[in-house]
Amino acid sequence: MAAPQVIAGRYRLEERLGAGGMGVVWRASDLELRRTVALKRSLDGDEPQIRREARLGAALQHPNIVAVYDSVSDGSDRWLVMEYLPARSLAEIVHADGVLTPERAAAVGVQIAAALAAMHARGMVHRDLAPGNVLVADDGTAKLADLGISRGHEVTLTDSARVGGTAGYLAPEVANGEAATAASDVFSLGATLFAAVEGGSPWGSGENGPFAQLRRAAEGTPESPRNARELRPALQAMLSRQPESRPTAVEVEVEGFLRGSPVPRAVKKPKRPVLIGATLGAIILLAAGFLAFTRDDAPPANATAAPPSPDLVGDPHTADPCSLLSVNSLSQYGKVFLEPNLGTFARCDLNTSLPDGGGTIATSLELSGPEEYPQVPPVRGKLGEIQRPNPDSGKCRRSFTLPDLSVVTVSSVRSDSAAAPQLCAMSDAVVGDAYARVARGPIARRAQPFPPDSLARTDACTLVDDATLRRTVGPDYPVDRYFADWACSWGHDAKSVDLYYDRQWPLSTNAPDGQTRTTVGGRPAYVDPHENAGDTCDVTVVYRTYSPALPTQEGTPDRRDEVVLVEITDEADKGNLTAICDTAKSVAGVVATRLPQS
Repeated sequence: MAAPQVIAGRYRLEERLGAGGMGVVWRASDLELRRTVALKRSLDGDEPQIRREARLGAALQHPNIVAVYDSVSDGSDRWLVMEYLPARSLAEIVHADGVLTPERAAAVGVQIAAALAAMHARGMVHRDLAPGNVLVADDGTAKLADLGISRGHEVTLTDSARVGGTAGYLAPEVANGEAATAASDVFSLGATLFAAVEGGSPWGSGENGPFAQLRRAAEGTPESPRNARELRPALQAMLSRQPESRPTAVEVEVEGFLRGSPVPRAVKKPKRPVLIGATLGAIILLAAGFLAFTRDDAPPANATAAPPSPDLVGDPHTADPCSLLSVNSLSQYGKVFLEPNLGTFARCDLNTSLPDGGGTIATSLELSGPEEYPQVPPVRGKLGEIQRPNPDSGKCRRSFTLPDLSVVTVSSVRSDSAAAPQLCAMSDAVVGDAYARVARGPIARRAQPFPPDSLARTDACTLVDDATLRRTVGPDYPVDRYFADWACSWGHDAKSVDLYYDRQWPLSTNAPDGQTRTTVGGRPAYVDPHENAGDTCDVTVVYRTYSPALPTQEGTPDRRDEVVLVEITDEADKGNLTAICDTAKSVAGVVATRLPQS
């Protein structure tokens, strides 16, 4: 008897689980971590596609999507390493046990809709949602099975357009040659649930082959459900001929939608032209049991619909940025720690310790007020699309605008400021989860309010008096207030006073490099002349030192400083940093005397 094959010197193949047009899947043992995983190899050795799908999988950390851990090479083969879930596909369950009750189908549908919502928030489109791609465990947990690693088998009808997906579950617009969108994913989910309760595709049995199903899909006349009962209204909405009439994945996920509650009114979009004649010019990816994802920089279709309430932030003093984070979103990268006590009061971090001493990556999420010069003009009342600017050196940033024009920003950076290949994948994972959460409703409130002696309870704009401002920036100075009144600015670009709150490790034992310790208004302070700019000087005033209510990360200080940063910019005195810093210390002294007694 031949010895079991070991892939990449680490993964021992145990049992072949199945094969489809896109690859063969094995249950395997991870000999290093001693866990069971699933391995999938492309049937045609398409290594670039495997790498691409692995990158997409790395950005998708969701409880209802089978996780992708890694991709490895073994000889000339490329393998995906995935989470192993002991479960059967929905297609296998219906074949072996018969159709599902509407209640059980709805429970599966809610979970898969949640997975789609997370994907759509990241700009991903599934393209091939079908019963063979949905795994259901004995405890009822449902997951999208995998990410698909190759183009799969293609049946060519003519040489014109291409259509990706399983014929029995294609949306009409896709069957007519249009590109797959989030709306077509929702249709495919509806068709999958239709099959779960009715026993077959809404486009017929397929006994005459996929071409007959494709023609019927292009015509857009699905069969009527007979067994759906309370699921019927939801199925009819999801299987609507027009994409703009379908609910979004977020709406399908809402508790009660799949159980007969009134169908929410979909946001109307301009109709797209139907590509007449493209139906028979299609190439069908007959890959039941495997997934195919696409991703580009276009806005997530159907993901930017206005939520029920335009006010997702509520009182900014009580909105909890940590409620938008999940430690699980980054668990594949290393050991993750939630840090809610660094930076601004509207910020929360996930600190990830990379394996093998690879350093630490801080992924921060911060709430802020409207951007003064947004790259994409937001629309009040609507949830904006996720913005993915090109990464800076050693940092990757993502953001989106809330209906009240507040902004959620996610940034990933290494603690040593070095570049890291996983920064943008980590930012994408975190911002996608945050987007899906706010799409479902308002941001949660803080479990514990700020203590009475916290700076968070003080309006930053009250800490500098009029006489000082006139003397520093001149008369008729404009005033800009920022999120929750935790920052304030007076003056113009050429001459200004900026003040904002921050939380740092104790400066008495972690004095910043290049800063000079002093005392202003009886409080310890640190002076930082901006040598490169030549026209700016900061003074950090320590307000109070405290112990956070939650445990701090191992190896970091167990106390924090609440500080006020006073920044003076004076272009007219550029190059004379001594004079600018003297002004900054003078204004900081005024601020120190006006602070509440800590």
